[in-house]
Amino acid sequence: MVSAPPAPPPFRVSQRLRYRELLGLVAVQSFGNQMAGSFWIVYLVSEPQALAFDVAALLWVVAYLTAAVVVVVMSRGRPIHARSSMTLALMIMAFCHFAFAVLPASWIVVVGGLAFGLYLPLFWLPMNCLLVRETSPANRAGRLAAVTATFTTVAIAAPILGGFLANVVGYPVVFGLGGVIVASNLLLIRRRVAPSESFAFSIDLRRTAPRTTLAFSGQGGVDGLLSAATPLGSFLFTTNSLALGLLFALFSLAAGIAALLLGRASDRVRTRAPFLLLGPILSVPACILAFGVRDLRAFAFAVGWLSMTSAVAPSFIFTILVDRTEDSIPTVTATRELLLNTSRTLALVAGLVVLALGGDVYALYVLVGGVILLEALAK
Repeated sequence: MVSAPPAPPPFRVSQRLRYRELLGLVAVQSFGNQMAGSFWIVYLVSEPQALAFDVAALLWVVAYLTAAVVVVVMSRGRPIHARSSMTLALMIMAFCHFAFAVLPASWIVVVGGLAFGLYLPLFWLPMNCLLVRETSPANRAGRLAAVTATFTTVAIAAPILGGFLANVVGYPVVFGLGGVIVASNLLLIRRRVAPSESFAFSIDLRRTAPRTTLAFSGQGGVDGLLSAATPLGSFLFTTNSLALGLLFALFSLAAGIAALLLGRASDRVRTRAPFLLLGPILSVPACILAFGVRDLRAFAFAVGWLSMTSAVAPSFIFTILVDRTEDSIPTVTATRELLLNTSRTLALVAGLVVLALGGDVYALYVLVGGVILLEALAK
């Protein structure tokens, strides 16, 4: 008598969503956010707002700290409906963009930071679970890297359009349009995410292992520091919004190409470790160049190089974790999100201390060069 095949793990028992539909959701969301969000910090430090760099950067501290707290609140082991969570997240994100269009700069730092911090886990915790469910060990690195590539490739056109519109009609219109685009994704969420989809999130640091925990901390630290260093460093070279948009597009193009090509290469050779070492090690010289050379072309080259090499390790770190914890994806997803947002907050606070002690924005790249090496510890 032939025995029945084993039942799939509970995480996989649900209505399956097509991978490309999820990428479509990511693409629309990324376009609205990148078109407007790329210029948030630039807007706050520009005239007539003219906030100090360290004050403007507090926006991200508020955002990432809020996100870390929300992850903890969501991770109580109770089922959370993906469609409801993502719908609420998009409504909050649209409000965030509109807030930039109408509120005074000092209010934006707090209100915008809180709104973005709420959005991050409400949207990305369920979205990451849905995406991971559409992968297998044979294609996982390529598919997860394609998510990064989608995000960054869309971000090539979005900042250029945002910069052009800011030159023509002003930043408030760009922020308002970003809110409209994000809100339009509500229709896609309602059509493509089934009401039955739900996940019970929890936090378990033991499942990630100490070295992987440090690697996620490094990834979050890099994210946090670059969210302030790149727009502010670019702003010091040019205040023209279209030129800034072109710079941001260049950085996104480099990151997208690297993530996609190396993700697929990893699936073919069935090994992740070399890519984990390659990205962080190659990033350090780029950080040194970004710090040491005060020339626009050299800065663009350095940050483009850094964008390409720093995009390599993050998707592989998550891939390695998923490969060994397929039975508890909601738990490791929530744990990862907590680690990322906590380290983003702490790294930014360290960066603000550097600025307060008289360091310039480019000194933040020195911190990036040190923190990014933690990514190579993933196992």
